[in-house]
Amino acid sequence: MIKELYEIRKLLFLSVPVGVLAGLLAAAFLYSLDLSTSFFLGKLVGYYPPKPAGEGGSSTYAFYISHKFLLPFVTALGGLIVGFMVYYLAPEAAGVGTDVAIKAFHYGLPVGLRSSLVKLVASAVTIGSGGASGREGPMALIGAGIGRWFGEVLKLTRTEKNILLAAGLGAGIGAVFRAPFAGGILSAEVFYKEDFEVEALVPGFVASIVAYLVVGSFIGYEPLFETHVPFPRFSAEEIAGYIVLGITSAFVAKFAIFVFYKVKEFFRGLPIHPILKPALGGFLAGLCGLFTPLAIGNSYGWVQFFMENTFLYISLPVLVISVPLVILAFSLTLASGGSGGVFGPSLVIGGITGATLASLFNDLLGGNVFDVGTMTIVGMISVFTAAASAPLSTIVLVTEMTQGYNILPYALLSLVIAHNLAGYERTLFEYQLLNRLESPVHRDELKAFVLKVAKVKDVMTRNVITLKPDASVLEAKRIMAEKFIAGIPIVDDEGRVVGIVTTSDILRVEPDRMATTTVGEIMTRKPMCVLPDWNLLEVIRLFVNNGYGRAPVVSDFDSMKLVGIISRADIARYLVKKGIV
Repeated sequence: MIKELYEIRKLLFLSVPVGVLAGLLAAAFLYSLDLSTSFFLGKLVGYYPPKPAGEGGSSTYAFYISHKFLLPFVTALGGLIVGFMVYYLAPEAAGVGTDVAIKAFHYGLPVGLRSSLVKLVASAVTIGSGGASGREGPMALIGAGIGRWFGEVLKLTRTEKNILLAAGLGAGIGAVFRAPFAGGILSAEVFYKEDFEVEALVPGFVASIVAYLVVGSFIGYEPLFETHVPFPRFSAEEIAGYIVLGITSAFVAKFAIFVFYKVKEFFRGLPIHPILKPALGGFLAGLCGLFTPLAIGNSYGWVQFFMENTFLYISLPVLVISVPLVILAFSLTLASGGSGGVFGPSLVIGGITGATLASLFNDLLGGNVFDVGTMTIVGMISVFTAAASAPLSTIVLVTEMTQGYNILPYALLSLVIAHNLAGYERTLFEYQLLNRLESPVHRDELKAFVLKVAKVKDVMTRNVITLKPDASVLEAKRIMAEKFIAGIPIVDDEGRVVGIVTTSDILRVEPDRMATTTVGEIMTRKPMCVLPDWNLLEVIRLFVNNGYGRAPVVSDFDSMKLVGIISRADIARYLVKKGIV
């Protein structure tokens, strides 16, 4: 108990420096992202994207792109730079950072500070040059890399390294979105579709809060978005509208998943050098940006306008076509090897979906029945929940980012529908597993679970070779050699177990005396027996504690009637059959 308490306190203590470093790198990432955007989109394309209110966005924003034709070439240039960086410095920095961190968690893959720093720069270039990508992916990998690095330096156990990795992942996301509570939940929820890494929850909260305090000292503590969400009226029209939003979100999410993996397959099979793939993906994503500015960069500023019921320069037809175009743009950006995350684009897609439906419903009903801001936020929650199977952390994250707690009743309605309709056979995170029992990290737990559930009668050998006490040792030796067995139960005339003779017992008898010596003289009397209804975990403990390799199975300890025999080999074969070893 004292040792366990020490281990818990040690991880909580180490979560603090993990959070500090994650917060510092989050501030560095946001700063580098601003520089990259100003250079690539600002200087080269002549486009300065709108910003959300929490990052200095203004309602008087004027949309203008002075060199629109250059956009695909600039996004291609960004992709080419990222291709060089990833290929020569850190291949794991490509693609979806959160997914790389999830894979590293489950399979013990290396994620170091070098990978994290390369991811920081590569993601800043990808998003800053106009690639449709999210900022949470890089920060998830950066935070995970920090946690794993601390574990390696301090020579912690594999379990402790993974807990710090998870805490760092949550800290990175909590810092970059200024959502510490959600960051802590994400550190436990994001690895599975229907389970939690419970041990990482408290360290995740500590690391995420510390990271939030650190990054806030540089950029402020205001929420990312500014909203004025009215309290729900719960009218029949509104309830019906949010049910439709939940259904629509499920289909949008499934479509996004389908497109993302199809594009990924295309680029995997494309016979060109890996360095050129992000450039090609960037160029094609830039073409999408020619049709809608929502497919350029992270587009949080545009979502801020939707929350304010403002559609500056965005007509309803453009809003409608933006959903598939943003899906295509972020798929091209990330599936080709560009760096970033899927969270941001999914939020944008969800926000567009909610804003589009609100506009359509209000036009059909002839009034402002639906608050566009509320439906935008609920759309963000519903689409990402359906796409990533992370309902709890998503709803907390978005409400922290927007301070729109009034949306919770409608969000829960829409979220539940979207999550259940979409299912979780496949999500945007390729390496997200169903539950803890599927994770190699918890393979020992799975062994214990299977051994505890399985009974001796399910595994034992029923047709047992036996001998009577008056049988010769020579006969026992011959049977063991022919049948490749290492032990034979000795039974009396009524089939009751009276002993057991093993290979080691026989080897103690001199060869010239084997024919005249009986097994009754050398057998182990009153051997340790087991019952058919015992579980295999009990048997394994018996074997380990006493050094046994096998045990007779009896119907009960009163009659001692032999019904089978079980050995370590029988249990090992059972585990192999179950696919555990």
